[in-house]
Amino acid sequence: MKKVLFQVHWFFGITAGLVLALMGITGALYSFEDEIVDALNPDVLFVQPQGRQLSLAEMVSKVEAQGKDKVAMFRIDVGGDRIAQVWFTPPPGQRRGEMHNFNPYTGAFTEDAVGQDFFGFILNLHRFLAAGEYGKQVTAACTLILIFFCLSGLYLRWPRKPLNWRVWLTMDWAKKGRSFNWDLHSVFGTWCLVIYLLLAITGLMWSYDWFSNGMTKLIGDPPVAGEQRRGTGARPVPAAKEAPKEIAASAPDYDAIWQTIQSAAGPDLKAYNLRMPQAPGQMATVFYLLKTAPHARALNQISLDPADGTLKAVSRYSEKGLGSQLLISNYALHTGSYFGLIGRIVVTVAALLMPLFFITGWLLYLDRRRKKRDIRNARGEVSTTTGEQGAAWLIGFASQSGFAEQLAWQTAGQLQTAGVPVKVQRLGDITEQDLYQSRNALFVVSTFGDGEAPDSARGFERKVLGRPLALDNLNYAVLGLGDRQYQQFCGFAQRLHGWLAERGGRTLFAPVEVDSGDGAALQHWQQQLGQLTGSTPTTVWQAAEYHNWRLVAREWLNPGSVGSKVFLLGLTADSTTLWEAGDLVEVLPRNPASAVEQFLSGLGIPADTQVTVDGLSETLGQALCSRQLPVNRSHLVGLHAQALIDAL
Repeated sequence: MKKVLFQVHWFFGITAGLVLALMGITGALYSFEDEIVDALNPDVLFVQPQGRQLSLAEMVSKVEAQGKDKVAMFRIDVGGDRIAQVWFTPPPGQRRGEMHNFNPYTGAFTEDAVGQDFFGFILNLHRFLAAGEYGKQVTAACTLILIFFCLSGLYLRWPRKPLNWRVWLTMDWAKKGRSFNWDLHSVFGTWCLVIYLLLAITGLMWSYDWFSNGMTKLIGDPPVAGEQRRGTGARPVPAAKEAPKEIAASAPDYDAIWQTIQSAAGPDLKAYNLRMPQAPGQMATVFYLLKTAPHARALNQISLDPADGTLKAVSRYSEKGLGSQLLISNYALHTGSYFGLIGRIVVTVAALLMPLFFITGWLLYLDRRRKKRDIRNARGEVSTTTGEQGAAWLIGFASQSGFAEQLAWQTAGQLQTAGVPVKVQRLGDITEQDLYQSRNALFVVSTFGDGEAPDSARGFERKVLGRPLALDNLNYAVLGLGDRQYQQFCGFAQRLHGWLAERGGRTLFAPVEVDSGDGAALQHWQQQLGQLTGSTPTTVWQAAEYHNWRLVAREWLNPGSVGSKVFLLGLTADSTTLWEAGDLVEVLPRNPASAVEQFLSGLGIPADTQVTVDGLSETLGQALCSRQLPVNRSHLVGLHAQALIDAL
């Protein structure tokens, strides 16, 4: 189950993750649209109050005299200093009519606001990927996948000590490489989990009718006659941009309409949307906001007869049950404004972090792919025995990222070269019978996180480890892989060793513990194997060797494209390199010599001082080329060369 979830999780992550990253960025940009547009247009979106606003009938008369058609919709702030907006009926065959800003005190049209078109495009990207109905289906599916990410991610990282909050929420910034990427992905994912679930559930209200209808039936109040449901995502007061295609034939009585609005809303009326009917006989709809509203989307609704203003139905936010209030507040929940300014900021930051999960997910995927390639290379010509099981050395591995499996096959290769038959098995596949029948066994096991067994070995730990077995005939050795950044370094390897010794097993040599691929520890393991078999290792196990390459060309391939820039890079190496289809390039960034020289200038240490890195000797300058150089060097003053490298 866990393996299947993991495979689906990473597959969706490297595909749908890109769409979710784009949706996160565009959503974050759009979340403060009103404030940004207001700041860009202080003289356009605000007016100087001049006594009283025009009556609704006067506004209609003024704007229709300047426009080309009849009014279809108004958006008006009552008694404030903001401009009002009007939408006219669209020409035949068109979905929307013209929209104009106008001064509610004079009725005069004002100029369009700078930035509205930009944010309109951002919203189009966010909801439709700027691809219409096809894009909507993609974003809708990705929103469903976001829920899967949250739930499967929670299950996949569930720790052995779930009540320890530090395991869930703390980030160790001193980690490097895969461990650092994993921490970024899992810890930040935990922080954002509830927010992403909220964004996904509220987003689905716009994506699928079946979902919005289901939520309405599940938590909503029974419908009121004449009431239009707002929970499906129609944007409230500021976004009433849909214009009806046909206006009723009878002339509306705007004075009567205004009196009905005032009577229903009372003296606390702050703003309202008036939507005229699309056809004769239909009712006009008004959504209004009160000054006492808990947030800007806590809208009330009335339906009235446009001919005489007769009130047909009223639906007040304050009289709704909690479920219906949440449905009405769907947009406020989606943007975080339901929780005030702090909520908006938190949701915006979480949205901006969406690309982080796509990037770290890809880095973790590429790391696994590289290690699988290394495993295939390590297996090489190694063949497991098919003869008497007791004569073969059992080599069990428990791997989270693939490194332990790679080392297990390299161990098997060294033994087989010395003429020793081997049998390589996943630790999770090793049974009690395998342990009883084996006379010699080597265990290469990694520790996941802070002392936990890898996913593939949790079944072995649960079913076998701790059982009162008699293993007096077993000779064994343990190679543990871990990260000293964790308190329980190589915790699983230590538990395995302790159990084997307790059950009567005899250790061939002391356990070897490897910190983040430490080359010296791996060589020690090889030497111990050589002493057991009476052979000398033909190759030294160590981390991948990097070569210096020089950038000689950089061509921008897609100038003018609306997408990200794509470059063709030209690189040259000092030696001939063979490439095959499917090969991956792993780049290790290096500091230029000038940066290293400047860094050392304030520390008084020569760059040619010899230091030891992973058991190998090199100059301090060479070692610093692959280290991240801190801006503040005060804590490094007085250290000798080796201590400086160890500190970095």
